Amino acid sequence: MRKILTAVSLFLFTACQQNTPTANQTTKSTAVVSNSAAPGNTVFSNATPSAIPSNTFDKPKIKTANGTGIITKINLEIGSVELDHEEIKGLMSKMIMEFYVSDVKMLEKLKVGDKVDFVLEDNAGVEQIINIKKSK
Repeated sequence: MRKILTAVSLFLFTACQQNTPTANQTTKSTAVVSNSAAPGNTVFSNATPSAIPSNTFDKPKIKTANGTGIITKINLEIGSVELDHEEIKGLMSKMIMEFYVSDVKMLEKLKVGDKVDFVLEDNAGVEQIINIKKSK
């Protein structure tokens, strides 16, 4: 029993030592001055100022690509069209795939079997057709 108590005491002592700054470590304390008080009064706080947000993160790049295909299905209710399309260079290989359209009105004059040219917008992996018309 004495060995267990010694082991537990040693464990707790070590754990406490890891969270206590040593003589070589310093703690960061920053005084923040606020001028939001009444004129002539300055308010001091020991709160750490929050990090300034930066706009250096990468924004998703929106790509557009041209494609051709044959309409295999149209769904005006949800605004989608299924196409048996050729390879869309730089984006995807030849396949049959359903795409949403940015404006359902683009589909009103089209029918299954029509050969079409379209412009596909890729926004970080979310694709939608932004222009579609019968091929000439």
